Amino acid sequence: MTTPRDTSASRRVRANDDARPPYAQVADILRREILEGTYPPGSQLPPAREIQERFKVANSTAQNAYRNLKQAGLVYAVNGRGVFVRQEPEPGKYHGPITNYLLRDEIAREARAAATEFADLSDEELLAREAELDRRWDVVREEHQRLFSERRKVKREKSRRGLFLPPLHDDDAEPDVSPSEKLNTALAESKKRRQQQP
Repeated sequence: MTTPRDTSASRRVRANDDARPPYAQVADILRREILEGTYPPGSQLPPAREIQERFKVANSTAQNAYRNLKQAGLVYAVNGRGVFVRQEPEPGKYHGPITNYLLRDEIAREARAAATEFADLSDEELLAREAELDRRWDVVREEHQRLFSERRKVKREKSRRGLFLPPLHDDDAEPDVSPSEKLNTALAESKKRRQQQP
């Protein structure tokens, strides 16, 4: 499984369509990806530097987004190793009342669906099914972690070689202009505007 490239979400954060601060928008996108299984329990989230690159935000914004997820009880940090998705959410300990209500509602919905889906299985068959899924999950999780680590190494090597990704937004107005030229132009225009102000 690869790290997502939710370009529309990334565009939304940078375009400021949302009135919330950028860290809250980034945290919301990551929260959705955790709940959807893009980052399964036990997996490591990308370093803050990759979050900066993906959403084109400052380091403090990326750190605040992770702090927001920690306060929600979805992730935890290991000093020197990174940020990881919790194996199980901890209702009541970190979540606010609205989140707790939504979690209880989701669990009740899943329980009703499971009761229908597994109604014809005996207790032994249900336990055997769980054991089989646990075995399969271990394999998938190991493969996910292997691919994630390998992809991170490739990204670091790309960065070392200067092979940066194109911007995530649709900027076809000046396709032949390099990023440094765009930056210099923007800085010159900003300086000109400041000089014109009374």
